[in-house]
Amino acid sequence: MKKILIKTHQHKYPVFIGKSIQSNLPRLIIEMNLFNNILFIVDSHVDHLYEKTLRTIMNSLKCKLNYYIVKSGERSKSSTELHRIYSYLLGKKYNRDTLIIAAGGGVVGDLAGYAAATFMRGVQLVHLPTTLLAMVDSSIGGKTGINFNKNKNIIGAFFQPEFVMADLEFLKTLPKSEIICGTGEIIKYAYLSNNDFFNYVNDNLNEILICNLTVLDKVISESVKIKSAVVKQDEKETGLRKILNLGHTFAHAYESELNFRIKHGEAVIAGLISALYLSNRLKILSKEKFDRFIKLPLKINLSAAFNKLNKENVYNRMFSDKKSRGGRIKFVLLADTGKILIDVDASKADIYYALENTLEHFT
Repeated sequence: MKKILIKTHQHKYPVFIGKSIQSNLPRLIIEMNLFNNILFIVDSHVDHLYEKTLRTIMNSLKCKLNYYIVKSGERSKSSTELHRIYSYLLGKKYNRDTLIIAAGGGVVGDLAGYAAATFMRGVQLVHLPTTLLAMVDSSIGGKTGINFNKNKNIIGAFFQPEFVMADLEFLKTLPKSEIICGTGEIIKYAYLSNNDFFNYVNDNLNEILICNLTVLDKVISESVKIKSAVVKQDEKETGLRKILNLGHTFAHAYESELNFRIKHGEAVIAGLISALYLSNRLKILSKEKFDRFIKLPLKINLSAAFNKLNKENVYNRMFSDKKSRGGRIKFVLLADTGKILIDVDASKADIYYALENTLEHFT
């Protein structure tokens, strides 16, 4: 079981990565002296597949323990579902000595994380990510939140967990669409890192997509290390951490415009394609490097839903992005592997150029 330490100015916590490590959950709760009034918030698909396993593991703890099941899908990341969790916690007489364990993908992690951040002004939190996207990205770094009025992650808080446990065994039961979803964030980290990691991801993309656990162990660990280094320097996204949003200004607009009928990772892949086009259009990224980098995300076939996008609507959605400032859309763009520019302005014509060239790949 690998251990990667995440450090912020006010908190540090471990990320455990390995195969069949979920049985260590009760031991770690005891060793880290966490509260034993536990609410397990579980994705419905995860509960269907792992109900017996998770309950058997947790029954070894002599504690107050309840399970709250969240319906799978982005639409659960809502104020309605959040209020249901609050009501459940109050109904079961949970107080400040509460530990919430989030078992699922990015939706459950963000939702349960925000519930933990806000219930009684903050209770303890543990992430048990079960999807590739959650393991490489969303469970790390303390971002929590919900969607509101079709705007992605517009309400939320930074709230760090006590620890994260990424058990690779969960990946074995993921559908191909979820592996593709996580691959979008892995490709992002390949751009953010260096040529060695980019080449590794590029050369092993098929192994990632067929869920080779040895390859995934490496890319998950490397992705977590990259994010850890960034979060250590900028926990609240005031500067450096913005590089983690590469492709996401486009991606969030795509998700919102399609009413979250596509998965976040799919939107990230499309968003990365758009960011590459815009980077090249603004002469930030050379034609030679553009031609090299664009091949990686284009290897993945995305949902036909992208055919329905209207560039004017997508453009207007971008003004609701959290990175926008003073009525200007701000972009994170790529100059080379490991060389990222943040808060880049672009004209409407340049943004349209990126959108049009991206959408051509889906028609």
